[in-house]
Amino acid sequence: MLIQDVLEHNARTQPSRVAFVAGKEEVTYRELRDRVRGYAGLLRSGGIGKGDRVAILAQNSILYFEALFAVTGAGASLVPLNHLLIGRELVAILEDADVKALLFTEEFFDRIGEIRPSLPGIRCFVRIDDPDLPGGEWEGAPDPTPPVLESDTALVIYDGGTSVRPRGAMLSHRNLLAASASSALELCLSRNDVFLSCASLPFLGGTGRLLRFMYVGATIVLQPEFDPEEALRAIERRSVTRVLLTPTMMSQILDLPSAGKFNLSTLRTILYGGGVIPLDLLKRAIRFFRCGLVQSHGQVESAGILTVLHEEDHTLDESTPYMRKLMSVGKEANGVEVRVVGEDGREIAPDEVGEVVARGPNVFEGYRNDPALTAKTLRDGWLHTGDMASIDEEGYIYIIDRKSDTLMVEGISVSPREIENILCEHASVKEAAVVACPDYTIGEVPVAVVVLREGEKEDAGTILEHCRRNMAPFKVPRSLRFVPALPRNAQGKVLKAKLRDCMVSRRNA
Repeated sequence: MLIQDVLEHNARTQPSRVAFVAGKEEVTYRELRDRVRGYAGLLRSGGIGKGDRVAILAQNSILYFEALFAVTGAGASLVPLNHLLIGRELVAILEDADVKALLFTEEFFDRIGEIRPSLPGIRCFVRIDDPDLPGGEWEGAPDPTPPVLESDTALVIYDGGTSVRPRGAMLSHRNLLAASASSALELCLSRNDVFLSCASLPFLGGTGRLLRFMYVGATIVLQPEFDPEEALRAIERRSVTRVLLTPTMMSQILDLPSAGKFNLSTLRTILYGGGVIPLDLLKRAIRFFRCGLVQSHGQVESAGILTVLHEEDHTLDESTPYMRKLMSVGKEANGVEVRVVGEDGREIAPDEVGEVVARGPNVFEGYRNDPALTAKTLRDGWLHTGDMASIDEEGYIYIIDRKSDTLMVEGISVSPREIENILCEHASVKEAAVVACPDYTIGEVPVAVVVLREGEKEDAGTILEHCRRNMAPFKVPRSLRFVPALPRNAQGKVLKAKLRDCMVSRRNA
C-alpha cells in the first residue's frame, strides 16, 4: 500500500466528504484526488519519476498536500523545506538532497530568486499557486516505471538546517502508513473527526499527523500560521474535535483574555508533543479545556511516534503516582517495540537510566548520503534515539536527557556546532560554545558562551545581530555570556555540562 492509496480509497468510498478546509476554501476527497492526478501527470510529463526528489517551500495550505500526493504519485520523494530557514541553509539542504524540481508559493518568490543562482542542478522551478499553471492529464502520462514500492522513499525530512552537514531522514511509504495506523488505533480516530492543524506542515509533526487523519478519512482544517484567537474561533466555527498544540501554543491560548468566551464543546482531544510539558501548564490546560489530553512522543526517524500518554493518564489527582505519570512520555505505542537499554544493550531495571531504542515498521530507512550515521543510529534493527530515560514497572518512560548535544527547540533539532561555527565567523570571536537551557514554553533554547579575540570589546548586540543575519530565528542564542576561556578537561574537550549548569543558574537567578 502507498500513501496515495489512502487518497484514492477515500475518494472512492466518501467522495463528497470535505478533506480540507483553508479559509473559505473547501475541497472534497474526490476533488483533491482529481487535482492530484493532474499534478502527478504534469510532473511525469516534465521528466520527474521514481528516484527523483522534489522540494517544496510553502506554509500550511491545501497546495502542500496536493504536492505531497502528486510527487509521490509520480514515483518521486518530497523534500519539505522549513520556511524559517535563511538562504544559505536552504541551499545546503537542496544540494544535499539533489532535488530535480523546486515547488514554492508566491510569498517565497523573492527568496527563491535570491538562491536560484546557487542551484544550477535544479532544472525546474514551479510556483504552485500560479493561476496560469497548466493542468496535467493522468491518462496522458505514463505510470512510473519501474512501479513504486512500499519500501520506496516518500519523504526526506531534514533537521533544522545546518552549515555543518544537512541530515535528511528518509521515510518510506511503509513507514508513514505504519505510523498512521498506530496513531489511528491509539487515538481512536474516525472519519467523523475534524482536525485543526496549526503546526507548520514541513515538519513531520505536521505532515505525519495530518496523514493520520487522512488515513481514516477525517476532515482537516488548515491555518496558515498559529494565532491563539483564530485557533479558538476555528474550533467553534468548524466544530473541531481534535487539535494539535505545542506547549507554546497552549500557553498563548491560556494567557488570552478572551479565551473563555469561545464555545469549545465539540473539542474531544488536545494532542501535544515537542517535549515534556511543564506540570503547572499541563494542569492549567486540563482545567480550562475540559477535554481529553494525549501526548504523542516520537522523532522524525520513527515517523513521529514511539510512545503515547493517554487520556486516562491526564488526571489532576494530586497523589504522587499520578503526578509522576504526567511527567512521562507514556508507554510504547501500538505496533512499536520500545525498550530502555544500558551500554551493553540489555534492558535496564526500573528507575535506572539508559537509552531509548525502538523497532517497528515505522522506523526510517536511514539518512541520505550518510551511511556511517545510519549504521550508528540503526543497529541490529533497533533505532537508537539518543534519548536517555528511565522506565517504571508499569512501562511508563521518563525522558531525562539527550545523549548528544543536540538541542530540541519546540520539537526542531538544532545543532550547537552550527551555531558555534557562525558565532566564530564574527571577527571579534575567538571561541564559542552553545548549550541548551530549559524553557517554560518551548522546551529548550540555545545560549552561548563566547571567548573574544585579544583586544576586542564585549558587544553582545553586534554578535547577536550577526547571528540573526546568518541563521534561522529559532537558532539565535537567547543570551550570550563572555568568558576569558572555555572550561576543558585534561583531553581538551569543552565541559559543556559545566557550562550548561552555569547558564541555567544565571537564567534562574
